[in-house]
Amino acid sequence: MENDKRRISFSPQVAILWYSVIAGVFSACFIAFVVLYIETQERAHIDRVTQSTADGIKTLLEEDIYRRMESLTEFAKLSEISNIMSDNEWVLLSKALYYSKQGYHSIVWVDSSFHVLRIMPIEGSETAIDFDLASQPIALLAKLKYQHRNSEVITVPLNSINGNRGLGIYVPVLNKTLTSKEVEGFIVNVLLFDPYIKSVLPTYLLAEYKLTLFIDDQKVYSDQTKHSPISGTWNRQAAFEILGQRWQVNLVPNNEFRPFILFRMFSLLIVLGILLSVFITLAVYTLMSARNKTKLIKDDRKKTEQLLKNLPGMAYQAFNRTNWPMIFVSEGCMLLTGHSKKQFEKHNILWGKLIHPSDYERVCQTINQALKTKHLFELEYRIITKNNDVRLVWERGEPVSSIVNDEFIIEGFITDITSIKQAEVDLLQSYAFSQAIVNSVVDAVITINNKGLILSFNDAAQKMFGYTFSEVKDKNVKTLMPQPYNDHHDQYLAQYKRTNKTHIIGTGRELVAKHKDGTTFPIHLSVSEIPNHEEKMYVELIRDITQQRVLEDEASSHIEQMAHADRLNALGEMAAGIAHEINQPLTAISLFSQTAKNFCEIGKFERLPELFDKMSQQSLRAGSVLERVQMMTRQGDRSKEVLDSTILIDEVKKLAESEARLRDINIQLLPCHQQTNVFVDRVQIQQVILNLLRNGMEAMQSIACKNGALIKLQIEINADNYIKILVVDTGCGIPKTMIDTLFTPFSTTKKNGTGIGLSISKSIVEEHGGHIHFSENKPVGTIFYFTLPIHEEGIPNDK
Repeated sequence: MENDKRRISFSPQVAILWYSVIAGVFSACFIAFVVLYIETQERAHIDRVTQSTADGIKTLLEEDIYRRMESLTEFAKLSEISNIMSDNEWVLLSKALYYSKQGYHSIVWVDSSFHVLRIMPIEGSETAIDFDLASQPIALLAKLKYQHRNSEVITVPLNSINGNRGLGIYVPVLNKTLTSKEVEGFIVNVLLFDPYIKSVLPTYLLAEYKLTLFIDDQKVYSDQTKHSPISGTWNRQAAFEILGQRWQVNLVPNNEFRPFILFRMFSLLIVLGILLSVFITLAVYTLMSARNKTKLIKDDRKKTEQLLKNLPGMAYQAFNRTNWPMIFVSEGCMLLTGHSKKQFEKHNILWGKLIHPSDYERVCQTINQALKTKHLFELEYRIITKNNDVRLVWERGEPVSSIVNDEFIIEGFITDITSIKQAEVDLLQSYAFSQAIVNSVVDAVITINNKGLILSFNDAAQKMFGYTFSEVKDKNVKTLMPQPYNDHHDQYLAQYKRTNKTHIIGTGRELVAKHKDGTTFPIHLSVSEIPNHEEKMYVELIRDITQQRVLEDEASSHIEQMAHADRLNALGEMAAGIAHEINQPLTAISLFSQTAKNFCEIGKFERLPELFDKMSQQSLRAGSVLERVQMMTRQGDRSKEVLDSTILIDEVKKLAESEARLRDINIQLLPCHQQTNVFVDRVQIQQVILNLLRNGMEAMQSIACKNGALIKLQIEINADNYIKILVVDTGCGIPKTMIDTLFTPFSTTKKNGTGIGLSISKSIVEEHGGHIHFSENKPVGTIFYFTLPIHEEGIPNDK
């Protein structure tokens, strides 16, 4: 019997084939049922769509006729249309009505004797004027209907002159001047069905269906010349009544549906074949997938074994018993413990026996707690290898339910971390050594992250700023700076992260820092990026330069005292000219005073205010000369330095912009395309440029800037290795009488000028080894320019 049963049993391949055939038969039957059902639903859908379209056409026609009758009624209600309304008014109103809706053939005014008085459109209808409609039975019938119904009338379908079918809408016009409502005439609207149907119904409806229109069972419109119906079974009707007339819409789908019906017969066979093929393909695919899946499982097992073999440790499965006998261990056990995989799996070696006795109890407690909570566990402990070496291991495991029985087993991974721990110890020692070095540095050393938050703060920094490390830890480093430097610090950091272009980072800069108590002091700040780090970090080296600034100020004061003495010597040479210049206003004051005294003696007091004003002007002139001399004697910074000429001039531009805005003048800077350095006294040269700018703006304002409100600052390089700085204005220019004496002391073109500004500027420029000149700016204005020697590295040019 057992042999017979084995013969009857099918192989897996034959069983899969039989199951596929049976499923295919059931699928084919189901598909045939679905196709027949879809066929029925499609026919029902066509019926519904056709009937819905017929109802829609009925609604469109009914609403349109009523709207046209309402428009004609409103038109007919105009007072005494036959007696008062002029021809022009008729044309305007009828034309507006005619073009308000498409489909009108004509709009006619007919009097009570049925003669045509007016018609729209006029072109082509001139012969219809005064035409007698009484000879038309349809027109007389319309009048009789009105008398019977006393309302608007729609005529029975009629034929136009061209032979086209149409109808007329008659709206009576009553004479309101009479006591009884008598008909004065009719407004007649003639519609031809062909243009009317096309104007009312959407084009796509006429393209998809054959439309036939009946009025009182009389066919008035049909497009059967374009299409022929598929079958009478598709015919759908919709009817409505208007003023006693019954309108009926017949709608039949066009012949385009016929290929669709034939196509469905073929599609039935195609769908069946496709679905059967898909089903067979899926069956074969399932079979091949199962085989392939088996192969992949075998390959994955080999890969897993190879992966576990290459791991720097040992993967394991162990029973939850004393000393944790192993169910499975990976090949890494040999390298980790010196014992083989076979020894562990045959329980010749128990893992608990390898744990260091001092750590065994702690390991037991950790694993037992994980078994209670069903959570992962991690711990570090020591083991003793086969060679009696002590190693520190890290274990991570988890209790899982066994598929063999209901007990829990432990799965996890164990790796040797002896070298890692030693590296940590070495790293801590190295950190302590580097920290000791950093704390021994005199300058403040601060490390920050890419957000500017403080990560370390050495002893010198704590002493310098007065904060402890705990007070500033994880705070933004801008806390250590006053306004506006704290905002700039974040901007520089963000700019460097975005563009990788250095501003302070990688360079040094002198700034101002803020102590814990709020006092400020000067510092030199240099910032460097820490390379080879996951997240960008920066080291800030800060040096307190308070003492250095004191020494520099003392040296600068000494230099200024010497320069002050030089200026006093120069003033001594100018004393005679200054005395002469002051003597003039003093002499004038004396004369005006004497004259005023004489006027007082003779009683001419009305002349005194004028003399007092002149005396005041002369005193102000003398005071202005003295003020200019006093400015020259003031002490200031006289040290020279190497500066970029563009930066030097840009600073002057920014200084003069506020004054230029008050004068409604714009300053344009035209820098040189290459960097040029000069060795100059920054304040003196900027004073020269500022003086030339002010002179130019005053000259432009004196003529109300009629030649333009733009003054230019320009830098050029000449062939003699000099830079030329030009101030170009469009002012009133230099009088010819002043050309030869313009740079001499007390020579001026201004009403209240002292005449020493250009003279001092000339002295400053020549002291720096340059020359100052001017030329005419064609067509209007003046160009003042001066030259300075270009500074070359290693070659001093201080003269």
